[in-house]
Amino acid sequence: MLHAEAVFAPEVGSARLARTFVRTALEAHALPADLAVLLVSELATNAVLHARTDYVVRLTSNDGRVRVEVQDANERSPSIAHAPPEATSGRGLQLVQTLSAGWGVEGRPDGKVVWFEVDACDNDREAAFA
Repeated sequence: MLHAEAVFAPEVGSARLARTFVRTALEAHALPADLAVLLVSELATNAVLHARTDYVVRLTSNDGRVRVEVQDANERSPSIAHAPPEATSGRGLQLVQTLSAGWGVEGRPDGKVVWFEVDACDNDREAAFA
């Protein structure tokens, strides 16, 4: 069973640190990491750009799934953007929605948690990112 968490500052470079944290934790438990690393990058970037607060990345696993949560102190809930083809951003939550086994947003009195789940043994999807 996996349970790990780390706090990151809302600054340039912290999304990279969040990716490294997720990869290290998942690989230490012999769990596939590439898809979770891609998706946490999107949520961490959103936390830096939009929440502008410290954020916590939390990992848990059970029942064949890995759950990744990004918690920040901004109460505004994210929404899926419909970016035009020429836009250089605005597709992060679309990726999370399309590639994860499930995702959502939970409001908290002190902010929100955006989460996604990936199958812990989804080697077909994982191979696409190798």
